[in-house]
Amino acid sequence: MTSTNPSATDPAHRPKRRTFSPEYKLRIVAEYDAAPEGEKGAVLRR
Repeated sequence: MTSTNPSATDPAHRPKRRTFSPEYKLRIVAEYDAAPEGEKGAVLRR
């Protein structure tokens, strides 16, 4: 059977990648540096 919906098999359709501003990146690095040893992983997993 063939699909009648060509967009369902279109390999060019991809979700847009998330982009992060330089300000956001600096804020995350500052939060990481300020976090206690046991909580650094939690900052990175957000």
